[in-house]
Amino acid sequence: MEDKYSSNVLSGGKLGMVEVPNSRLTRYIVLLIVTKVLKALGIFESYDILKVVHIVQFIFILKLGSAVILLFFQKPFSSGKVVSKRQWIKLMKHAVFSCIISLLGFFGLTLCGPLRTLLLFEHSDVVVIALLGVLFTGTGGGPSKTRGAALFIIAVICLLLFDNDDLMAKMAEHPEGHHDSALTHFLYTAIAFLGVADHKGGVVLLVASLCLKVAFHTASRKLSVEIGGAKRLYALDNLVSAVVLLPWVIVLSATTEVSQQNMRNLNMHQ
Repeated sequence: MEDKYSSNVLSGGKLGMVEVPNSRLTRYIVLLIVTKVLKALGIFESYDILKVVHIVQFIFILKLGSAVILLFFQKPFSSGKVVSKRQWIKLMKHAVFSCIISLLGFFGLTLCGPLRTLLLFEHSDVVVIALLGVLFTGTGGGPSKTRGAALFIIAVICLLLFDNDDLMAKMAEHPEGHHDSALTHFLYTAIAFLGVADHKGGVVLLVASLCLKVAFHTASRKLSVEIGGAKRLYALDNLVSAVVLLPWVIVLSATTEVSQQNMRNLNMHQ
């Protein structure tokens, strides 16, 4: 007992893996499985909701709801140092990039469906960094990382090949539907320009969004330290993101209402 808490532990070379009781480890594993299952169900439910709700409006509701909950539990304004004007500007830029990545991810969800999104987009930063390290550095990272990188690439190729969309039919139109906006039209045009079908373009978009998300999280570490921690940054980011998206949501709601009124008037004249 004395050796465990004495100052000679470092010199004695007794540092190593921390032993965790089996009961606590089991609780952590069960909690991890439950959260992963709930997240998967949330993605499937989001896919169904996005069939009737615009992507921007959906992300705004998601960000606003998360901000309200996190402001209640995290209390980012009452805890930690006061956020300076320069940090608010950085938070604004951070929120804009966060919204862009969310838009790309959910747009990929509408193109590919929830299963492909789970297989491609829901990877941790450590896994993606290890994959990129194997692909673009000469270190290799060992046989296990090399095998993992090879299997990931094979999986992406399989998703690209096993797709039966009619390319020529998709290139003739841009089926934005209720997601019609300048952004979605641009993304559909870019996918058609690449010469791939919607699902294949969605796979490419999800892979690119995954890389952007990892790079964004890596670049956000410095801001996280400045703000006072990742939890506080995440709470403030959701709040600022909702503020950033609010004007866009108002414009979309107004234009959607006008277009619906025009459609009703057209049907009455017919």
